[in-house]
Amino acid sequence: MSDKADIALYLLGGTISMAPKKEAHKEGETERPKGGVVPTISADDLCAVIPGLDQIATVRPQTFKKVASANLNMEDALRLKEEIEKLAKTQKCDGVVIVQGTDTLEEMAFLLDIILEVSIPVIVTGAMRSANMVSADGASNILSSVIAASFAPFAMAGVLVVMNEDIHAARYVQKCHTRDVGAFKSLNGGIIGQVCEGMIRMNYLPPQKRVFNFIEKRVVPKVGLVKATFGDEGDILKLITDENFQGLVIEAFGAGHLPESWLDHLDILIKDMPIMLCSRTSEGPVFQNTYGYVGAEIDLIGRGLIPSGILDGPKARLYMQACLMSGMAITPPDY
Repeated sequence: MSDKADIALYLLGGTISMAPKKEAHKEGETERPKGGVVPTISADDLCAVIPGLDQIATVRPQTFKKVASANLNMEDALRLKEEIEKLAKTQKCDGVVIVQGTDTLEEMAFLLDIILEVSIPVIVTGAMRSANMVSADGASNILSSVIAASFAPFAMAGVLVVMNEDIHAARYVQKCHTRDVGAFKSLNGGIIGQVCEGMIRMNYLPPQKRVFNFIEKRVVPKVGLVKATFGDEGDILKLITDENFQGLVIEAFGAGHLPESWLDHLDILIKDMPIMLCSRTSEGPVFQNTYGYVGAEIDLIGRGLIPSGILDGPKARLYMQACLMSGMAITPPDY
């Protein structure tokens, strides 16, 4: 690359920033590890030890937060949205890399994908193994992400996830393993490309998606997520009726099916809140016109449930929250 790209990097924490916890047991005693790893390493320190990073791009690291990703929330996503859109509008960077923990990485990436309005590449990455491990993958993932963020065609691709040199669209990506460095898969669409020998090998660009514009700062709506399980009669729906929920997502069996015992509860809830229907399986869309028995998708949609397309429960929940916060009608997603 003759002209190096200018890349903003935001660290939110996660395994990639973790090191063994240390504490001194006696005065003057050397600190020693105790317990597991915790968020410790800064964005500057992460980038400083990656060989060749400065040859790829001018990277401007910023430690946005240092937390385990289970502690990230909608407010963090909205702050990132404001920061990134400001940078893009003032043309102060050519691309953005967001580094966070992998536990909620797919949700942060998807949420940013449907709320960000920018024309620069935005990449989300992390690590499956902490920096103190022999086989740590953080440096490689950051390097690959900076390469992807420097690739101008990805400005039209929406938010992407780069892990283990695979490039995923946010709408398709899912973490599928607890420890494997290849834990992230694109279950419904396939990877859109790879980083190979320092270059991008692109398979395709994902179609344009719906973007939600929050005209003013709104209270984050309370949206529940319930998963159907064998023998469950839907008693948890009674609790939702008694709480102040603004919406509900149900991960149903198969192509979108629920026990008949759930239906009276759903008929009550649907009068007070939108309910989205998705599948608890990992791949394939919710059906709309195949099964005609009571509790199948035709019946449920007829009762007012909204099919989620290929979105799983966690992503459908974020989609519904974005709809509610934007004041837009909750319609089936176009993917």
